[in-house]
Amino acid sequence: MAAYKCLFILFFFGIFFPKNLHAQVNEFYGPFSSWTDCKKIYNAVGDGIHDDTKALQTALDELGNGNHSPVLFLPKGTYRITKTLVMESRKGISIVGEDPLNTIIKWDGSLSGTMFHLDGVAYSEYSRITWDGNLKASVAVAHEWSQRKPFANSGTQHCDEIFKNLQIGLKSGKNMDAEFSIRRCRFYNCSTVGISLQGWNALDWWIWDCYFEDCTCGVANNLPGNGAGNFCVYRSIFKNSKMADISLGNSNFFSFRDNVSINSKCFLKAVQFSNTSPVTIQHNTIVSNNPTSVLDLFTKGNLLLLDNDFITPDSNKNFVISCEDEFKNSHPDLTFVGNRFSAKKNIINRITGKLIDFDNQYGVALSIPANTSPTPFEKKVSYPIVEITSNMSSDEIQLVIQNTVSKHRTMIIHFNYGGYKISKPIQIPGNASLIFTGDGLGSVLNWTGDSLGTVIHINYPCKSSFKSICINGNKKSNGIVLNEKDEEGNYIYANELLAYNGAKTNILIDGFSKINLLFENLQHNYCMKGNSVKYIGNDDNENKIMKIFGCASVGNSETYHIERNGKICVCDDWYENGNQSAFINLQHKGVFILNGGKIANTQDSKTPFIELNNFNGRVCLSQIIFNEPNKFFLMDNSNSKTKLLFLGTLNWSDSTLHCYKIQSDTALYSLRNNRYNIGVGSYSLNDAGNTDNGFVKEMLADLRANSVTPIIDNKKKKSFCNINRVMIESGINNFSIKQ
Repeated sequence: MAAYKCLFILFFFGIFFPKNLHAQVNEFYGPFSSWTDCKKIYNAVGDGIHDDTKALQTALDELGNGNHSPVLFLPKGTYRITKTLVMESRKGISIVGEDPLNTIIKWDGSLSGTMFHLDGVAYSEYSRITWDGNLKASVAVAHEWSQRKPFANSGTQHCDEIFKNLQIGLKSGKNMDAEFSIRRCRFYNCSTVGISLQGWNALDWWIWDCYFEDCTCGVANNLPGNGAGNFCVYRSIFKNSKMADISLGNSNFFSFRDNVSINSKCFLKAVQFSNTSPVTIQHNTIVSNNPTSVLDLFTKGNLLLLDNDFITPDSNKNFVISCEDEFKNSHPDLTFVGNRFSAKKNIINRITGKLIDFDNQYGVALSIPANTSPTPFEKKVSYPIVEITSNMSSDEIQLVIQNTVSKHRTMIIHFNYGGYKISKPIQIPGNASLIFTGDGLGSVLNWTGDSLGTVIHINYPCKSSFKSICINGNKKSNGIVLNEKDEEGNYIYANELLAYNGAKTNILIDGFSKINLLFENLQHNYCMKGNSVKYIGNDDNENKIMKIFGCASVGNSETYHIERNGKICVCDDWYENGNQSAFINLQHKGVFILNGGKIANTQDSKTPFIELNNFNGRVCLSQIIFNEPNKFFLMDNSNSKTKLLFLGTLNWSDSTLHCYKIQSDTALYSLRNNRYNIGVGSYSLNDAGNTDNGFVKEMLADLRANSVTPIIDNKKKKSFCNINRVMIESGINNFSIKQ
């Protein structure tokens, strides 16, 4: 019946179809000989009849311990389990199935049991497995750190997995299960919720290209009970959610970008009774024939609805959007920009509160993506493999690379798990179509040279990719240096780049205006004396903007630094400063955008957490929580023409504007729809500066153009560097791109 409803909607509105939603097909490399085969080594059967619980548990007990491989491989088959699998106190391990369509772990234990429980398992990866609850299991995979084990369940990735016939697919605990990347996973028939966050420190869950069908709810932090935590959802598809695609119950920041909802009861349901939650809802397409509101927002808001499409019947008596709050003197504030509606009436129901409203359209024909099937899993490919072992010297590794490049074909350079002693830079020639991959995060390249060097040096044009490798500069070496030309079409892409303890920078972009820079699920921490992310442009007013979606950072002396008209757009950044006193200090020329985030500065209330000191350019800060009292923002552009927008932010301050210390012409800055928190509840601050909507429109232009567009045809690009789940630490510059 659901399919007929969708067809009715398409016919009724005369919808046309744009091009495919999906990104390029990613590739799967493996298995490698260093991986542990659970059938060969532990005698798992995988026929769906034998009980494989003991075999799999033994494999998990030994995974990554002692001399055991950090990667467990499950060949195709159905692995029947009757008791909960458990794993504790591990780092850098991976569990990989042959193919998620034919590698199945199936529950046949007690009713409402948990299939897999993890406690103290950090920087781990799980991929290419179907978790079948058999209509009996409560939870497929529970990450629940007890705080009694050595590691927190952080830095985790789930990709290319299927969760079906369960109550809950993925679940966090009540303590700390943070920085999770969920990519290309599919959730079917989850009777409670597909992904459930249950703890205040279940933070930075980044959900990408996932698919939810016939679930009660897709993603929530208040199901099955009153949990907590924050998450962001990108480029995902929801179909036929019985309650809501997304459900919120606590205060935090949240962002939902470029998603598609088809015939669900509600896209977003927020029932929040505490402080404000800055929520960004951007570039989503919501198709519904249900009579209920597709956004049901019972929240104190700050709400930013930006360039969404709402395809609903015009005959509905209910409002498309319900934006209400019964709290006295605390009605939600709304920034409502660029949204399009097929309906002409009953658009939004809201109680009085501040409103910014422009560029919205009503009664227009709208389109949905042509393909709303799941994003394809990584495709298994067969390239020749060259094995590298940890007893090889730098010269021996370099010789292997040179011999491999001479064959003029795509090949895999596989670093077996272990610690490598790198005393000379590993040179990657230009045009070398090589895939460098390790085992989990157990392949560690350590710099042992006597002088300043570089562990990996990539020459132009880059045709290589890097996956599952750790690099340690030992405070003497750069991590990865990429030589690049500033040419249109060249692309640097990183998913889960983990850059820690850079002496000068964690990420350095030096002298570019034309290349594309896209970072997803970025962690850059503990650059305590330098600039964690430093982007130096080339004074070109048309410089490409560096895009960061999903970010966690802590303990940096200066988190973002811009020179020569560099441009950075950061969406969804959780920052904690540790022992540092500031967040950013912009003193040069460029553009800086931060949309969605939480900034927690715990040191030195006399130092501004954000300072613009004669910075030339634009700064847009929106939908951010500044949750430290007695901190302040400083702007001095008496000798420059800085333009500044503070939009929809929350300060833990008082009802005055004393935390904004601005020395500027009022035409050049705008404070709009901001709020303050005095411990219980949140309330609107007065607007200040330029209150014209034209100024807001100008300042939001970069963000509105900054959708999470997938990368297409990367192999055809002249130069393309692909970084996938790579850790670089203790380098002079951990990851740098130079001409």
